[in-house]
Amino acid sequence: MKIIVRLVLLAFVIYLLITPIFRFFFPPTIQASSLTIGILWKPSEYQKLTTYLRSHSQIGNKVQIVIDGDESLPYEEARTRMINKEWDIAFTLSPILSIAAKNNDYHYAATMFPNNPPYYQATLFTKSNSSIKSLSNLKPTNTIAMGDFNSASSFYVAAYDLFGKTLRVDMGHKSSKIKELVKTEKADVGAAAYEAVKDDKDLKIIHLSRKIPGAGVYLSPKLSGSDREIITKVLLDAPPEIKKQANYGSAKEPDYSQLIKISYKAEDVLRCANFQKNPVNFYCPPSAPPSTPPTGDTSEILGQINGWTKVNDETESFKLSGKDNKAYEIIIPRKTLDQVPGASNAISLQGKQVKIINVIPQKQGGILKLRIAQPNQLIVLGND
Repeated sequence: MKIIVRLVLLAFVIYLLITPIFRFFFPPTIQASSLTIGILWKPSEYQKLTTYLRSHSQIGNKVQIVIDGDESLPYEEARTRMINKEWDIAFTLSPILSIAAKNNDYHYAATMFPNNPPYYQATLFTKSNSSIKSLSNLKPTNTIAMGDFNSASSFYVAAYDLFGKTLRVDMGHKSSKIKELVKTEKADVGAAAYEAVKDDKDLKIIHLSRKIPGAGVYLSPKLSGSDREIITKVLLDAPPEIKKQANYGSAKEPDYSQLIKISYKAEDVLRCANFQKNPVNFYCPPSAPPSTPPTGDTSEILGQINGWTKVNDETESFKLSGKDNKAYEIIIPRKTLDQVPGASNAISLQGKQVKIINVIPQKQGGILKLRIAQPNQLIVLGND
């Protein structure tokens, strides 16, 4: 018996000694047959990375590698592709999209903009010769150029900093377009990351935000744990010139908790704003008391979102005007909402037509409540 035990222990020791050597000479390869690299920048900047991945022994030329996206890809579409797990390696570019990746169970692999500080600032700016010198000079007749709902620097933080203001809004732009609109005087004010405007002599900074965490590179939960481990190592072991061109590097994952709180507060500020009609109020006026909805039961409900309230930091509530002339309250966890295509946040849902399926209304206190448990129970159809 003692001999058997000793043989087992000896075999185990030999295994421990040999395994690292074996792995060194015969490193494991990934199991995935294809990899889709999701980007929001120029595809040419990722060609060298693609060539490197194809030539690496742990990935190999038998793995199909595809670049998906470019600098014109809307943030909402990028978010939808992560919801659908279409991207295996996501270069999120925006911290708001990094949060969306995390909420859809993506795993952190690397940081973007490694040569920049881990935290940056957003700015509000004007043309250099503008008479507007501070936020206090802004009037309802002024126009601000902003990004889309998923941009931290050009929407969320700007909206937070503009609390109490009424302005005309031209939104949905990338930072380069926002700068152009201000320079050509088609907008009086612009919102963008500080780095994008700090050295432009034609522009004048009138406000700097609090610090914002940077974006990251995230790996799909569809990949196996061993594949994610291999891909992360291969990415971080890439030659410096490849990482520089693809704009990523090694760093600890940023802390997004404060940005999440800012986004919640921004949505509190903006939950009444109608961005389809100018001017826009960056605050909520006193609300009218809710009407008492009628009763009813159905498993499929069509209607329009026409109001929003944050229940708490984990739960959202929406008012729904049903096509059946009934009023409903949709209750949905925030993480679930972030997995619904077309529902990047509470604000973007305002005025949208939606369909609720497989949810039975529950009457509570005279209100028909629709409790969403799965993202496929809420389908965004579009504008009215």
